[in-house]
Amino acid sequence: MLTVGRAVRRERANSRNEKGSKSHESRPSVRAPPGIDWDLTRGFYDLILDAGKGLLSSLDPTNDSQTDVDCYDELAIDDARIDMLKVLLKTTENILKRPGRPLRRPEDIRFLLVIIANPLLYPGAAKLTTNRSLTVPTSSEAQTRVQGLQKSSSPKTSPLGKDNVMGGPGYHSGLLKRVFGLLSNLPNECHHFLITWFSIMPEKHFHRLVELGCSFTTYRITRHDNKTPARSASGLRGKLPYSDDWQIKATARVMSLLDKANNNSLGRRKHMRSMSTGEGFNTLTAWRQDAYRRGQIIPSSAFYNMRLDYCDLIADFDVWESKVAKFCFCQYPFFLSMGAKIQILEHDARRQMEVQARNAFLTNISNRTTLSQYMVLKVRRECLVEDSLKGISESAGTLDDLKKGLRVEFVGEEGIDAGGLKKEWFLMVAREVFDPNHGLFIYDEDSRYCYFNPHSFESSEEFYLVGVLLGLAIYNSTILDITLPSYVFRKLIYFAPQYSSKGGVEARSRPSFRRSLEDLAVLRPALAVGLQKLLDFEGDVQETFCRDFVAETEKYGEKITTPLCPNGENRPVTNTNRKEFVDLYLKYILDTSVSRQFEPFKRGFYTVCGGNALSLFGPEEIELLVRGSAEPLDVEALKAVAIYDGWGSGNAPESDTVVKWFWNFFERISPDEQRMLLSFITGSDRIPAMGATNLIIKVVCLGLDCDRFPVARTCFNQICLWRYKRREKLERLLWRAVTESEGFGLK
Repeated sequence: MLTVGRAVRRERANSRNEKGSKSHESRPSVRAPPGIDWDLTRGFYDLILDAGKGLLSSLDPTNDSQTDVDCYDELAIDDARIDMLKVLLKTTENILKRPGRPLRRPEDIRFLLVIIANPLLYPGAAKLTTNRSLTVPTSSEAQTRVQGLQKSSSPKTSPLGKDNVMGGPGYHSGLLKRVFGLLSNLPNECHHFLITWFSIMPEKHFHRLVELGCSFTTYRITRHDNKTPARSASGLRGKLPYSDDWQIKATARVMSLLDKANNNSLGRRKHMRSMSTGEGFNTLTAWRQDAYRRGQIIPSSAFYNMRLDYCDLIADFDVWESKVAKFCFCQYPFFLSMGAKIQILEHDARRQMEVQARNAFLTNISNRTTLSQYMVLKVRRECLVEDSLKGISESAGTLDDLKKGLRVEFVGEEGIDAGGLKKEWFLMVAREVFDPNHGLFIYDEDSRYCYFNPHSFESSEEFYLVGVLLGLAIYNSTILDITLPSYVFRKLIYFAPQYSSKGGVEARSRPSFRRSLEDLAVLRPALAVGLQKLLDFEGDVQETFCRDFVAETEKYGEKITTPLCPNGENRPVTNTNRKEFVDLYLKYILDTSVSRQFEPFKRGFYTVCGGNALSLFGPEEIELLVRGSAEPLDVEALKAVAIYDGWGSGNAPESDTVVKWFWNFFERISPDEQRMLLSFITGSDRIPAMGATNLIIKVVCLGLDCDRFPVARTCFNQICLWRYKRREKLERLLWRAVTESEGFGLK
């Protein structure tokens, strides 16, 4: 289990010989595996945990006169098993207390990985069980043996008693705090090796390790339940209940290594390709397929600690911004669930909106002028994009207006915006702006994603306003129906400005931005397959492919070529430089060719969303926040959280005939028609980032049967129905209202 491979020694020797070489530093180092057989390690622990099981059942049955002896023997076996586990745990504790040598080299830390594989440390570990049900002994010797076993298993008499033999972080916190403490304080070189080792760890073991870190963090948080953040007259003093808990801090540092390993796709690229093209890939669950597509071992949601949803994360965020605490969970945002991050983002947006509304109110008083507390857009449906971009452009001149709450007015309509008009406006303008016929974005038929049009005739101001549009959607908690690939959001997050505690922008060093064929495969799968075949080809690349260092693109039906490097049209692609060709091709397609479009888009986005709250989100979370969830509608979940009004107090509203007809109709129609009905009720056909259970629909009764149409109040997610006497009448009028309505009336 703890073999020191020759590959490790060879890698260390090479690193010493080439130390200081610039060419060596520029190449990504290949870390050797830890040399641990995880299945063999698990088998070792299972051998200890299962020792003695079934021993008596394998012997010949005894007669009735030997009952006491049988019971004595069985208790002795169980006692021996407990003693053996106690010795294992005690020995482990002694090793962790005194490792015997400084942990400075990668080969010195293998024993920590073996220790942390002990099943007894994990939540949900199997408890120690007896071989068979015990009978009450009759002899005094047997009774004494039982009492001795119970006494030796008492947690009051032994720090590693019966309770501590059982699994879970609460039972073995003394061991876990030492393991996480040693791992977190290792040198940076060892941390780099750990990231690589974790990244190639089998998914099952990696997932269990993440669960262990989350459960131990939960255990430590519960120890501070009765504490509250220390506050003074001027606000927080930076003393959170857990800010001085070194065990939480050490665990968080180890979890950050696991998070980096989870997103270290370069070390698993070959493995990922085999998984994505294997026959069993289609049998994976949806969340695992999404994780593999993003180059992750497990989804980012596996790192969420739901216990933190019940902590004062607003105080944690304020302390993190002020940088006055030693530790806060906003320093490690992978712990925060999507709901927790949205709560912080809404708090930050609401705080900025309140500041701008207060400034507008004070300006009105001091200058005796009329200044709206909201950003009001007046648009015509027939000129939706032009009027919207014009209104945003006028407000973008004064950044304070963009920080106000948004209100939309459709010219010629009587609707008052309480949220529904805003949602409808976002939905309609996003569909038109991202329409390929508009010229700002191009659409790939294979992937069904759109990307910046490198040959767009529109000015950079147009892309700036599109970025403002996306920022306004996040700022106003509205989801958009757009099909940008995840690469755009990853790039947005990577190049986000870093804000200091004084509100200015900090200049921080960043690692080089990496792009891969997986990124291109999401956007243009056919091109990615061709480039991958070029890399995998075993014959003469130059003679077979006849390619030069040029990129071929299409500009409104005309094919054009662009050199990827100086004199690229005269430089052939060979077996030795094909990797360089693919890297340059990726850089050109994804970045260089669209830099004129992406830079103003990014600037517009962060003009609205500038702040620290957004930096807590990962790229996939920003994508979910902007686009919402495209998962199939769970009508049962919508029905479970729905509320009712006006259906009488005699019986439960859910049992009313009209209500049953409505939900039955909702379930029977096709998925696309379900989206249309959802858009009619809520103003959007997408599910919020938190899932269907966070979308509460209110079903209202308008009165007795009549020939009038059902009414939707999108501002409040309400569907208002009459007490129709026939199911056919309800479905006919409801569907006409869905398909033949626009805005606040019929087409």
